[in-house]
Amino acid sequence: MLPKIMLACSLLAPWPAVADVAVLMYHRFGEDAYPATSVRLDAFEAQLSLIDELELEVVPLATVIAALRGEAGLPDRAVAITIDDAYATIHGEAWPRLRAAGYPFTVFVATDPVDQSFGGTLTWDQMREMADAGATFANHGASHESLPRRPEETAEAHEARVRQDLVRAEARLLAELGETGALLEGVFAYPFGEYDRATASVVDSLGWIAFGQHSGAIDDQGDRLALPRYPINEAYSDPEALRTKLRSRALPVERLEPWDPVSGPSPVLEVRLAVAEGSPIDLSRLACFVSGQGAVPVAWIEVGRQFRVAPNRPLKPGRSRVNCTAPGSDGRYAWFSHQWLVRPAAP
Repeated sequence: MLPKIMLACSLLAPWPAVADVAVLMYHRFGEDAYPATSVRLDAFEAQLSLIDELELEVVPLATVIAALRGEAGLPDRAVAITIDDAYATIHGEAWPRLRAAGYPFTVFVATDPVDQSFGGTLTWDQMREMADAGATFANHGASHESLPRRPEETAEAHEARVRQDLVRAEARLLAELGETGALLEGVFAYPFGEYDRATASVVDSLGWIAFGQHSGAIDDQGDRLALPRYPINEAYSDPEALRTKLRSRALPVERLEPWDPVSGPSPVLEVRLAVAEGSPIDLSRLACFVSGQGAVPVAWIEVGRQFRVAPNRPLKPGRSRVNCTAPGSDGRYAWFSHQWLVRPAAP
């Protein structure tokens, strides 16, 4: 059974001993026709320069995974770079720039579009070429379909669909990239960042680690079935905002209710969070923001310890997020994000 929030921490967990890491998530590079998933090349170059300016260490995603498993440590000022979907501009535009900077990166591959030579995707040969130069690859599902349970699906049909999709993709990645040593086995990113408790249960049963697309840093207490990443596209390329994200810490949330992001049509949702005691953050300056609604009130259940937050008005169907941040004693912001996936009303 999955806990309310999948955190390996005690009731009174201290500030994590393992340093926090910001994981960036990209899709396309220099594809101006797709601003929601693409980043301009000049902005991407500026972002790589900012990482260098801040003297951050870009670590392989494998190092982040090892730290989560208690097998390695992380430097104090770490960042990891991931790219979803395996678009061709990774090879043509991102890779040359990342290689020149000496920065490792991981591509989460949706395998069916690659196998079908879908326009604008990488080829397996291009991936093997990048693997030979140090790039790594991981599972983004076979079909790249949204995985949460559909209203018409039985629990059994949903479990079978998700398991088949994930296992089929892992088999294709092993067949094409297994011999390169560049495949991060058992590491998965939800398509569109969408998940629910039933989908996470399948990931958990496989013993895998999964990433979403909700913002925030990762620490050693991170939720192994819903790890956050900072999405980067044309709308989210502001240098000053990125500077804050790159230096962020994870807000040490030890309990989240409800954990499941999926809800029915147009609700006013609420989440309740408990923050670990002993964290060096100024919770009096905690601020929360909801997609498309701006700042929303923070209602304290227990001052400095437990609070609840909700949108100001019903959310529209689709993906939304609540982001909560608070400054730490070292000037770095602690960050927490939770996704909501609101289903449209039945026709």
